[in-house]
Amino acid sequence: MTVRFLQVSDTHWNTTPVIPGVQSDRRSSLLCDWIRSLNAPIDFIVHTGDLVHRGHIPGDDGHSTRAALNPFQSLTQPRHFVIGNHDNRTALRQALGDCPGQPLVESSERWAYRFTVRGEHFLVLDARDTTEIDPHGRLDERQLESIQKVLHETHQPTTLFVHYAPLAMDCDWIDRTMLLTNGEALHQILAKHSKRIRGVFFGHIHRPTCVSRDGILYASCGSAAMHLSHWPEDAVPTSHPDPIAFANYVSLGPHGALVKTHWIPIPSPPIHP
Repeated sequence: MTVRFLQVSDTHWNTTPVIPGVQSDRRSSLLCDWIRSLNAPIDFIVHTGDLVHRGHIPGDDGHSTRAALNPFQSLTQPRHFVIGNHDNRTALRQALGDCPGQPLVESSERWAYRFTVRGEHFLVLDARDTTEIDPHGRLDERQLESIQKVLHETHQPTTLFVHYAPLAMDCDWIDRTMLLTNGEALHQILAKHSKRIRGVFFGHIHRPTCVSRDGILYASCGSAAMHLSHWPEDAVPTSHPDPIAFANYVSLGPHGALVKTHWIPIPSPPIHP
């Protein structure tokens, strides 16, 4: 039986432009309008991080997180949110309420859990670490141990969600500043069970990409807000206010994992005389 989910990422909700020409709160609402218009089976929606833009800065009492969730609350499908480096973990956990699955690590402040849909197993990871390594991410040792334990004890096909790119992306600024610092350790755990790893889905780099290593698919979703340069020799990120948002429609079944990337037109806001 096929399980299908929709991946969106990096909406960076904010009431002021995140870069010139990008009103991310409006784009987030239009993205959700597009999702509501879909006539396709969707078992759940996963947002792979950076729901808000700088939601953890002093003075933000969680208002931006609650406001950013509003357009998603009107969607009928189950929703899962991965912690990104811009997200307010405490505010997001409070706004979402009960964990929508089984905690991956008991008594942990991190928002990491697992859930199952019709025989398919899913792990939601939380790799947001200290401000000293930001915008890198790092999975704490307890999560890595739990991932290893879950994969050893279960035999279901498994898909993982994390905000940060686990492996190098052949782009200078991304590989120097944006990766999971222990992504290699995660990969070595997954490689031992590669035949039943459906894929690792992430965000953070703001572009749709995919790479296969040791038979494991790693796929990112482009941003719904702004798109960053990712050529091999790019030393610093350059933001592009493209008039599109991205979403990945993923099917998991006997065929393996099938990823369809959709480009969603974002019309320009009306100009008032």
